[in-house]
Amino acid sequence: MSKYLVFDQICFPDRQLLLAALADLGYREVEEGEALPLYGYQGDRRPETAELVVRRRHLGPASNDLGFARTEHGYVPVISEYDQRVLHGGRLLPKLRVAYSERVVAAVTRRLHGTARRTVEGSVVKIKVRF
Repeated sequence: MSKYLVFDQICFPDRQLLLAALADLGYREVEEGEALPLYGYQGDRRPETAELVVRRRHLGPASNDLGFARTEHGYVPVISEYDQRVLHGGRLLPKLRVAYSERVVAAVTRRLHGTARRTVEGSVVKIKVRF
């Protein structure tokens, strides 16, 4: 049984942008509510809860639920050790952070009526917004 980890250092302040970033990664079915229970891969209810949950049936046959708990600063990931290692080749959280950041840049660009230019330098992605 894989235990859940809460990533307090990773915070997504905007719910709509987080939902859009999850959709960008292929997770369009997200359950929303208050203190939704998280379930393990065998269907066992775990003590952890979250306000946004991608149910395990949308992740993979051996996966646990993927949750995002609301804090005063935004939503923090609640993910099992197993899923942290296997989802998106063990790169779920970095990919989600990139997708979220790109959504933030798009929102700022629209709000400022500007343009964005993306460049990649090695493993660093730089986005410049002009308005």
